[in-house]
Amino acid sequence: MTINLKHAVISKLTLQFSGNKLREEKNIYAGDLFHLNEKEEEEIQPYFISPFKKNLEYYQFTHYTQDINFNILYSLCKDVFEDTLDFVNFSDKVLDHLYERSNHPQIKKGEIFIALFSDIDVGLESKICGIGVFKLENKNKFLRFKHSDIVECAIQKGFRLDSAIDKACLILNMHKESGYKILVHDDAHVESEYWKKSFLEVDYIKDDSYQTKSYINLLSDFSQQVIFEEKGKKIQTEFISNCLQIFNENETMTEEILDRELLENYNLVEEFKSYKKVYSENSGIEFSEIFDVSTNALVREKRKIKTDIKLDTHFQIKLDINKPEASEDFLEQGYDEERKMFYYKVFFNSEL
Repeated sequence: MTINLKHAVISKLTLQFSGNKLREEKNIYAGDLFHLNEKEEEEIQPYFISPFKKNLEYYQFTHYTQDINFNILYSLCKDVFEDTLDFVNFSDKVLDHLYERSNHPQIKKGEIFIALFSDIDVGLESKICGIGVFKLENKNKFLRFKHSDIVECAIQKGFRLDSAIDKACLILNMHKESGYKILVHDDAHVESEYWKKSFLEVDYIKDDSYQTKSYINLLSDFSQQVIFEEKGKKIQTEFISNCLQIFNENETMTEEILDRELLENYNLVEEFKSYKKVYSENSGIEFSEIFDVSTNALVREKRKIKTDIKLDTHFQIKLDINKPEASEDFLEQGYDEERKMFYYKVFFNSEL
């Protein structure tokens, strides 16, 4: 699903403050809608949508009872989308829910913007609406100047509109029965799991993007835990590079393709099946036997994979993950009996 937030309009907006329940910090409620003039909306709208420009991993609301109606935020959003709950009251209830979940000493207080967006383009005939919840926690120091007969300045704290929002989510008004489609952003700090797991109670939608990401993570983990231990960094890097190339060349991925084009070349078919079974049980991930490769997920996961060979003699060899045949053809590994040391031999025509 494609999503275009560039022309999304802020229909309603509230501004509040969330404290930490454990530290007995008080909330400050909205009381009324927060109004922006046209210029202010032009300035703040890109700030709100910036966390979701490259984030195309979709989540959905869940609940441990398997009944999604017990998910507090899902029920509140449903009431707003069905126009049975006033937006200010909705914001107050969301703030109360967030406060109840802010019971860890490391959870920070912060300002909360809650926005109702309209005109969100998701590639359908008609545009949809969505609800955004944004938490701002980490203020930056800045200088504020005042000009009169002399120039004065003061150090103040605030948020820059070109910096990242600490925590955010965007709930899209589609697929209500399965828990809506949700984009989530957090700053990956120690306490940030409370945002996804406790406040939102969301999990990945098990779509092609999820399967692509999960399989690449599985294969990468297998290459690090098994191939690296048995055959070294060079073969491990060749393996994961070939894996990515296979994903890149096939629109649809099956277990047969992985076996035939990747695992059989390393005589690892049965070892991988055993590893996958244990990995699935430990992680709770259900792998599909067939799925369409998500290009966006493939690009994201490729960026995360490290291909550097770091040596204890203070050298690093960086391998091109897009050219797996290069390390096979032009990089040799051996052992020098005289020095009692391992070595790599690199062949090349010229320096670039």
